[in-house]
Amino acid sequence: MNDFNTLSYYKLSDGKWQDCDSSFHNRGFLYGDGLFETMVFNNGILSHREFHEDRLWNGCDVIGLDKTSLTSLLDIQNLLLDKFGKETLLRIRWNVFRGGQGKYTPETDAANESLQIQSFHSATPIKSKAYFSKNIKVPKTNWSHCKTMNALVYVLANLERTQLGMNEVILTNTDDMISEAGSSNIFWVKDQVFFTPSLKCSCIAGVGRRLIIEKLKHNSREIVEGEFSPKDLLNAETVFTTNVTGLSFIGQIEGKSFHTSLDLDLTF
Repeated sequence: MNDFNTLSYYKLSDGKWQDCDSSFHNRGFLYGDGLFETMVFNNGILSHREFHEDRLWNGCDVIGLDKTSLTSLLDIQNLLLDKFGKETLLRIRWNVFRGGQGKYTPETDAANESLQIQSFHSATPIKSKAYFSKNIKVPKTNWSHCKTMNALVYVLANLERTQLGMNEVILTNTDDMISEAGSSNIFWVKDQVFFTPSLKCSCIAGVGRRLIIEKLKHNSREIVEGEFSPKDLLNAETVFTTNVTGLSFIGQIEGKSFHTSLDLDLTF
């Protein structure tokens, strides 16, 4: 058989196959070989863009992507401002993935980029029912804290959550320590002390997590990052999750009820 260039086809909703651009089968799609940032565009500004840029650059270093040609978030902000103005509130996903082909061995460290733009929806204020997943574990890796395109753990966890009729799923790592929630970091309060899993527990280094920790320290509130068991969490008085869409209180975890308010404003 003679060698020929790779061909790409895509199956349409009517069952027919149609050829498509080769960029459809990129390394982000095929191998999860990339990173992404989910951001909020509000009043013409990408909120906390320096934190998002810092996290993505760190991720590039961890997985070996060349970041020298990446678009700055200031340039992306200006692009969004030109196209949508200041009045539109948007959710922006910035995808950065390895270019080239190859299979498990990449041919290059050059990065490609794409943007996905959607309407923004704030976090649900109270998630009434949560549970600990016994089937889905967050693996411990050197890149666990990075926001990679390989999100199968969270997809399966939220599929399980939906099937169980729950509002939130709480994940542990392979050492059975609390890691994070289904798409957010988790915090809790006991005797006026705030707790959250450390990055050693395989959780994502969330921008919302970083903002909450900084705000607590600014207000001279005690925050402990460490390794905690599900029992530690169940002893809490208040439990909440956070990501860039905001903060959500958890009303109940496996029959244990919690307060759904704080004596400190942690909105960001």
